[in-house]
Order: sequence, then C-alpha cells, then structure tokens
Amino acid sequence: MFKKMFEKLPGSKPQEQKKPELDPKTAALIHAIREQSEEDPLVGARIGAKEIFQRLLNGLKNEKGVHIESLLCALGALAGYSCQANLRAQALAKGMPETAAFQTVGTKGGKEYFFGDPLNNALAGSQYSVWGLAAGAAQHAGAKELPDLNEIFQHTSSVVGGDQFGIPRVHENHRAGDTPINYLKALWPSLLPTVKLFCPNSVDWPILYGLALQEAIDLGKSAIDPALALKIVMESAIPMSKVDLLNA
Repeated sequence: MFKKMFEKLPGSKPQEQKKPELDPKTAALIHAIREQSEEDPLVGARIGAKEIFQRLLNGLKNEKGVHIESLLCALGALAGYSCQANLRAQALAKGMPETAAFQTVGTKGGKEYFFGDPLNNALAGSQYSVWGLAAGAAQHAGAKELPDLNEIFQHTSSVVGGDQFGIPRVHENHRAGDTPINYLKALWPSLLPTVKLFCPNSVDWPILYGLALQEAIDLGKSAIDPALALKIVMESAIPMSKVDLLNA
C-alpha cells in the first residue's frame, strides 16, 4: 500500500530509474544549479533536499496531516543507505568492484551486510555526515542530550541478521507506520533519479538526505522531542547503511 501511494507521485516509478522528463522551468533550475555549483558546491544538495523533503511530505500526508515518526524513519533509512550507494558509485567510477570499500558479513540466512570505516565515516565522521547534519538540527531544535551514537552502532552489529535488526528501539507511541527496510525498498528507486538530477556527484547524496533530515527535525520539534527524533533517524540510518538492497 505504501509503495502504491508513492507510485502516484509525479515521476515516481520504483521499478524504473529513468532520467526524469524535465519541464522548461525545472530544466532552467538545473542549469542555474550547475552554474552556481562552482561558487557554492552544495547548492544542488540544498535545493534537492527541499524537493525530496516536499515529495515525502506529500506522499505521507493524510487527513490527519503527516506522521512525524514515519517521516523521520523513512528519511533516516534513505540517508543511511545513501552512504553505501555513494561508496558503490565511487568504486565503479574508479573501475573497482562495486563493493570494494566494504567488509562483507554473511549470515546463516544467506544475506550479506556491509561494514567498514568508509561507511561509518559517511554516517558519522564529519559535520556533513548524516549524524553531523541531523545532530546539529536536533541541538538547534532544543535537544538537551543526544543519543549514544556508539551504542547504536554496537547494537546494529550485534543484531545483524536477526529479527531486531533495523527496528528502531522506541516506545510504541513513537513507532513509525512501517519499518526502515520497507520505506527504503519503496522509496529509494523512485527518488534516485531526482537525487541524481540535483546531485550528479554521488558524494553529495548523503548530504542531500542529511539536509532533508534537518527540515524534518525542525518541522517536528513541537510534536516530538528533538533528541528522540534524532534517535529514530539514526536507528533507521545505521542499519540501512549495511543492507544489500537488491536482496533485502
């Protein structure tokens, strides 16, 4: 049902990854972004973040409004996986195997998960990492105490392949409408062409999603504790950075 809802969005077809057809207004905007990118390298990520954020708002909205926990979970999942997708794209561009940057862990169930310092650095290693951008927004929104990031990484590693993997540990009153992996499978393919349009360089994909997360945390600050919002984000992002999406 969730996937069908997003298939109705303009240009949103999860089974395809064609370049979006550009109307003249959008084409002019993209041209302007390309020209400005020399002076402002993040202009595409910033404008693209607003586009992705708005599309998710529209897709999640119902008669009661937008369920903020679901928005945070979905964006967290996308942001986490974008770190892996970026490293895959970089490897291919250098003529290397797509998974060259990762340490691969297999489970008894036959699934593979990806680990390693490059992936962790993209998640939490700088001010423009997913954690850096989301935590900055949470603090700006009034968070007094941030979640224990190391504990989330450790928990993720300890439950790989199990039933609790990728399930944010929050009170039932703050659970999202679906799981991070289901959001990721439904949304990643349909949003990727738009992300590529605004950010041709894959290095900027996690930044775009991190900036979209900032919008979500700011939007929800009156409805949910920003520290809890950040916990939902990272408990979605970290495990989804590890999954093999093609075989999830």
